[in-house]
Amino acid sequence: MNRSRAYDIVAEVNEVQWRSSQAREKMVSIMGWARLAARSNDQEYRSKILLDANFLAINTKTLVSLTYVKKIMPQVDVDQMSALLELVNKQIKPQLELPNPNYDGIVSGLEELWPRIVLTTTGNLGNTQKRTADLEQKALYDNFFLAFVFAFAIVIMVTIMALVTHRSKSLYNDQVRQFALLFSHMTFTRISGLSMWMHETLSPEDRPDPALLDMARKRIDDLSVVTDWLARIAYPKFDRDNTPIVALSTILDEMVRSNVAMLRADAKATQLLVPQGQFHLMLQELLRNSKDAVDGVVNPEIIINVQIGHRWSFGRDLIISIEDNGIGMTSDQIKKATTPFFSTKGESRGHSGLGLTGCARLIQTMGGSLAIQSIKGKGTKVTLRCPLSHLPAIRWKHT
Repeated sequence: MNRSRAYDIVAEVNEVQWRSSQAREKMVSIMGWARLAARSNDQEYRSKILLDANFLAINTKTLVSLTYVKKIMPQVDVDQMSALLELVNKQIKPQLELPNPNYDGIVSGLEELWPRIVLTTTGNLGNTQKRTADLEQKALYDNFFLAFVFAFAIVIMVTIMALVTHRSKSLYNDQVRQFALLFSHMTFTRISGLSMWMHETLSPEDRPDPALLDMARKRIDDLSVVTDWLARIAYPKFDRDNTPIVALSTILDEMVRSNVAMLRADAKATQLLVPQGQFHLMLQELLRNSKDAVDGVVNPEIIINVQIGHRWSFGRDLIISIEDNGIGMTSDQIKKATTPFFSTKGESRGHSGLGLTGCARLIQTMGGSLAIQSIKGKGTKVTLRCPLSHLPAIRWKHT
């Protein structure tokens, strides 16, 4: 309240000061033009004097009419400004309407008022300025506590921002690390597969099986793709594409085409935008595990379910599950499934035991989780949950 009143007083003082200074300036201007006109008899100066006289009259009339002028100027000063207004309207302006104005008389009239006008317009503001300063000081004291609280809040906000930035960098570094872990697993399995194919199927006498050659080419393509994604994630500032972000449907369509799997998906869920490298790598690894699990099973079946679900807490999740009717796992195997270097397939088949570990850790860096349900001899279901708030964007298509 005091601060607001202080601002009002400052504005009022500035208004009076400005109009007073304008009055002095126009008086000087009129006296100057009138002296030149008296000595040169040049009628050109008449219009200049009239223009300044009209401005002086309007400005002075506004000044003495201000509702708060008497709070800033004593009555005697207001009377002096009124006398100046009367001089302009009743003597100077009528003189300028005559064929031969008495310019010396105009100068004399202004010179007579000049000393009092100077005192009026330059003094008597000290008390008002002091009153304004007192109000400002009181307002400062009244708001000191609020200022302290505000400053403390700023410090807290800066601290929180620093912690969030640090956590964000830490999560990003962890995501790169887990991506690299999963990448190393996939590289190991594909190189092992290529090595086995070269040593066991190639001979100088036999031509390579076209199907096996096609499989080898796919393994090489997989290695090229994941290597490129790893480089993009490691150096995002230099990646012009800023690590590809695609609709989930783009990844799912590719998965269904290249694997014997059925897709059951909610349309809105498939339109979510996701980081291509991370999701492609995780889904590819989980599908590969399911394909290995159903190898040799009569009527093999792999189902990919995609939907958006609600959490117990506030928010929603993208839920992707890959379910098969393969050999399944025991309860002990489920407990160890995400343990580094543990594998139910064995190293002889080219598995490092880092696949599920990499998937679990990678989805965790995105704020999500991986869950495994399995029954020995009946099949396995692996579920990925990722909060929508952790995805790069959400795009809904309107149909």
